[in-house]
Amino acid sequence: MDEEDVKAVLPDAEDLRQERRRVYVPSTKDFAADSSWKESNSSDSGQCDYAMRLPGERYRPTHFWIRVDAVADPKLIAGYYREVAPGASMKMYGADLCVINGLLDGNGSWTCRKGPLMFTVGGHTTTTFEGQYDAAPFIWRDKVAPEFIRTVTAKVT
Repeated sequence: MDEEDVKAVLPDAEDLRQERRRVYVPSTKDFAADSSWKESNSSDSGQCDYAMRLPGERYRPTHFWIRVDAVADPKLIAGYYREVAPGASMKMYGADLCVINGLLDGNGSWTCRKGPLMFTVGGHTTTTFEGQYDAAPFIWRDKVAPEFIRTVTAKVT
């Protein structure tokens, strides 16, 4: 995902800034054909954070992030996903499966898998969306985040 993709979902975003972050990944032995092989437990740019301003924001800038949780053969990803997200059964947003984390707080993130990729998207905003009287984190979780999931899954072949 890049800044163009973010602007496609949130065209009114201003002052868009991107920062890559290191992530720590599951042990390679969980995925490798040779379970003794392991190059590293981290990836220098496994998560991208985006900060931006949206119209109507009151408190702090909007923040969106996407993290690569794992990349492997699709069968291995499916097995690992079952461990991370037991009971996930929603095939949605172009993903093979998605599950929401933090359902009650409105700022929940989504963990999804599509073929060889498992990823998590999340974020928050204090903007007021059209038709709302105040900041609406559930709209972010239920309407905006799924658009980012669709964007990511469209890129996975």
